[in-house]
Amino acid sequence: MDLMIFFIVAAISFGGSIHIGAVNLAVVQATLNRNISAGILVAIGGSIPEFIYSFIALKGVFFLKDNQFLLSWLNWLIIPIFLLMGLVYLFRKESNSVDKISVKDKSKLDFLKGFSLGMLNPQLLPFWFFMLIFLNKYFAINDLSAKYAFVLGTGMGAFAILALFAYLAHRYKLYINQLLSNFSVNRLMGYLFISLALIQAVKVFA
Repeated sequence: MDLMIFFIVAAISFGGSIHIGAVNLAVVQATLNRNISAGILVAIGGSIPEFIYSFIALKGVFFLKDNQFLLSWLNWLIIPIFLLMGLVYLFRKESNSVDKISVKDKSKLDFLKGFSLGMLNPQLLPFWFFMLIFLNKYFAINDLSAKYAFVLGTGMGAFAILALFAYLAHRYKLYINQLLSNFSVNRLMGYLFISLALIQAVKVFA
């Protein structure tokens, strides 16, 4: 039963992470600009917030009721952060500015980039909370092993789709670069982050 919970939750997380998002974009950008290892490190960092938010969801409705200000604050915070990231990418030169940084430091930056972008996704908490309520109709996620299966499934499913993005970006790197030959990757990333900021602003003000 616990294994079934794990695979069902992993499938939900996999499907829920397919849409264009900040972490997905960062994985593709790291892979295209550098290599698949950089993309995988971003993917690992971006998957950890799934564990964190799903664990918090297990704490129940009282956490959401007592911490609405936190969700509201995060929803507001990601707007200027995404705008700033978009502007940084728009004005960044195509030359690789991290060449002088050691491989170890690059790895830390890739991981932290994925982690920070993943944490700036406040929708994860209510998403997993309501998914938990839905799944409890069919499975008893009460004992410790079932809870472990639920939490592990959230992160592993997210990592699977992010790793797939990294693989596809690496596999079709030449083709993608040809398509983007007349349009820089950094500029594309800039426009996409600004678009995400605008979409988030609409959600906040709606």
